[in-house]
Amino acid sequence: MERTVTGFRRYLARRLMLLAFVIWCILTIMFALFQLLPGDPTSLFVDSNFSQEMIDRQKTLWGLNDPLLVRYFRYLNNMITFDFGQSFFQITPVSEIMADKVKNTCLMIVPALLISVVLGTLIGAVAGWKRGSIFEKSAITLSLVLHSVPSFFVGILALMIFSYQLRWLPPGGMVPLGGPEGFFEMVSSGSYWVHLILPGMVLVSREITGPILLLRSSMLEVKGSDFLDILRAKGLPNRQILTHATRNALLPLVTYIAVMTGLLFQGQVLLEIIFAWPGIGRELVQALNDLDYPVAQAALFVMALVTLAMNFIADLLYGVIDPRVTYE
Repeated sequence: MERTVTGFRRYLARRLMLLAFVIWCILTIMFALFQLLPGDPTSLFVDSNFSQEMIDRQKTLWGLNDPLLVRYFRYLNNMITFDFGQSFFQITPVSEIMADKVKNTCLMIVPALLISVVLGTLIGAVAGWKRGSIFEKSAITLSLVLHSVPSFFVGILALMIFSYQLRWLPPGGMVPLGGPEGFFEMVSSGSYWVHLILPGMVLVSREITGPILLLRSSMLEVKGSDFLDILRAKGLPNRQILTHATRNALLPLVTYIAVMTGLLFQGQVLLEIIFAWPGIGRELVQALNDLDYPVAQAALFVMALVTLAMNFIADLLYGVIDPRVTYE
């Protein structure tokens, strides 16, 4: 037992060191990319009435005239301590903007993620258990079709049909104008759930395919395991045997859920634009258009952190789900 704990500590230390190195690489690449962007934020304010002295004063106020190394180390310190500064254009602390936008993005992707994982796991497990059946063939065919269609195309199509043609659902936004603004007031209101139906339906149609295909493949491998023959010999009903087989087939799904969560945070940008959802992806596009560097850098950093954190958690959960996994 002591040896196992020591091995886990060593593994955890290695993963934390690697995580810190990856974060440093991401921050450095982001800094270099923003330095290479053409123009600067003052260009959007400059007109014929601005003197060079006024322009230099504004750049000094924003720290754009400092030496490159000074800006780099200040940038690293601010990002690591989550001190994102103030937005150039919204005159608001970037941390407040990020907190609001991340909350809005979570309100869109978390329900879709839960539905996709739960339904996808059930459908994939049953499809793998009943190999060769009509249910399996239908599930695999539908999954491959949905997986091959771009989500933005499905979003535009759903918007045209259900909003503009049938007028069943609102075309965008989280709540109507003048609706609830607080988190609990919004979640408990019916208007939020009505506005969530279209983007949520598009996300589920895309993300449910991964758990279905993955669980079906994993279940086919587990189905021939010896421990299932022992469970049958003990007289367990098929439903309990299917439950045990599904638990052993879940390990590959943990990694996929982590990757899927990160991709949802990074890949929902187009859907937030299509459905006018005020999330972090839409804010990132707006910040890049405005050359609002603090907001854009913070948005990219939060997206990267979510992906890294989910993969790190998945690695640690391996030993909980599968006792055969060791950290030596």
